[in-house]
Amino acid sequence: MGLESTFDTLYSQVATKWHQQDDIAHFFHDFRCVTVRTVWTFDLDGDILRFDKKGQNLCVPLNLVRQRSITISDFEPYEPPSLPKQTLQSVISRPYLKMRRKGLDLQSLERRQAFVCRVLTDFTFQWRHVLGSRYNNSTFRRLACAIVRITTLDFTVVEVTEPRHGIGGFLVWIHNLPEWEPFSGDIVRVGGTSIVICQHIPHAVSLIRQDFAKQSLSSQKDGSSGTSEQGLTYLILSVREIVLYRIDSQDERYTKSERLFDGIHPPSDEAIKLLLEATQTITPTTPICKLPIELQDMILDKVSAGPIESAKVGCILNIGSVFTWKSGDRDIEREEGRRFRTSCTPVESHIWFGNHSSGIAYK
Repeated sequence: MGLESTFDTLYSQVATKWHQQDDIAHFFHDFRCVTVRTVWTFDLDGDILRFDKKGQNLCVPLNLVRQRSITISDFEPYEPPSLPKQTLQSVISRPYLKMRRKGLDLQSLERRQAFVCRVLTDFTFQWRHVLGSRYNNSTFRRLACAIVRITTLDFTVVEVTEPRHGIGGFLVWIHNLPEWEPFSGDIVRVGGTSIVICQHIPHAVSLIRQDFAKQSLSSQKDGSSGTSEQGLTYLILSVREIVLYRIDSQDERYTKSERLFDGIHPPSDEAIKLLLEATQTITPTTPICKLPIELQDMILDKVSAGPIESAKVGCILNIGSVFTWKSGDRDIEREEGRRFRTSCTPVESHIWFGNHSSGIAYK
């Protein structure tokens, strides 16, 4: 029996509902796994059947399953892959330098930090079962994409205002994986910085050097030596950590790595500041900027039914008061489930990346 026939048999007989995904959620480190006792994984590429539960990992060749009925005695222990131990600091040696972009708009930076910091922290909470475990390159690229899109406010806010009968369930549960589209390339240009999306730091440094050489050559062909002399700034994003990297024709400099999404702690203030400073772009100028801040706040209140979209627009246009995560006298709360709604329930604001939910919502 080949791979296709094995899958066809499983598809028709083992389950009534299938969901296609390109990674496996490893969640036994999460306290919520009490709702799941056992996970059976049919690894058709490796031709192995895995039996996993908290504190126990067993496997058996699928070829044996095809030949006869099996029992638990046929399974043998195996060691699941561990989390990558390599950190940016273990690869990039001292001395570390403190670097900051010139010409930063500090007022805009403060406004965005107040908004983005909370959203990134809530993203970490919602996807903690993924961030705290091992994941493949597809999931890594989706996580990196989410970080960049949240930081640059490149997302859609979908509002729920109508009454709703409670349909139950969580927005994100321990079996869920990110489904939005990832970035296609290894380097994403944002403002004056190139973000290098890579889990393997030596490869990230190699990508930086290759890209710098390419940019310098292109600059020379245009009759300018500005790129090689003035240098370029890169932000290495490994999801778990970030580091700012500056390169020119004479030297390479970098900051100390900062903790981002390690699956245990919320992102550090230093990491968020690095992200925001590196990705800051010129704020569009509008006549609203000349109005008193009280009028700016009144205009932002009319932008949407809920406060999240208004806060996003305020950050983009650099107008209004710094967002305090309050709606009137009420604290804005993270929404984790699909609960019952009445006509008096506050607006739900869901953050989406394209056609897919990020798993983050507020009420």
